[in-house]
Amino acid sequence: MAIERTGTVTEHGEACELTLERRVGADAIAVWPFLSESRELGIWFATYVGEPDSGEVVLSMTAEEGEATSAVEILDCTAPEHLVVQTTDESGSWSLEVELVDGGHEPGSGTLIRFTHHEVAMQLLPDVAVGWEWYLDRLVAAIAGEPMPAWEDYYPALREAYAG
Repeated sequence: MAIERTGTVTEHGEACELTLERRVGADAIAVWPFLSESRELGIWFATYVGEPDSGEVVLSMTAEEGEATSAVEILDCTAPEHLVVQTTDESGSWSLEVELVDGGHEPGSGTLIRFTHHEVAMQLLPDVAVGWEWYLDRLVAAIAGEPMPAWEDYYPALREAYAG
């Protein structure tokens, strides 16, 4: 199965903003724990230690090889619709935002997940974008209780779609 680029890139000189969207059948209130609770977040991305109410946690990546960790500053957390964080690790600092747009008031109307990585260096975009495509598809699989997609289906095949 060929994976296709879904992200939108808005260039700002040497940097850009990467926005990706996914639609899921679950309501926003059911999606929120996959962004905010360590156990659910750990299924597709990372677990954390620390107290979110303090505004800071430390992530331990669950799908990466080795022991990748990131310090996270929670800048805005408005459940169940908006999360903005700043992550910092050995590769630098990333500004990330997730918006959940509930599909309506009817049960099962679904949710649009809009993910934005702000200020991505243009030279890093191909690798960063492929990673986020994979992670967001992992999020969708976690919400649906389905098997996780394989990294090998994304990289390096999808990298070229973001290199131009």
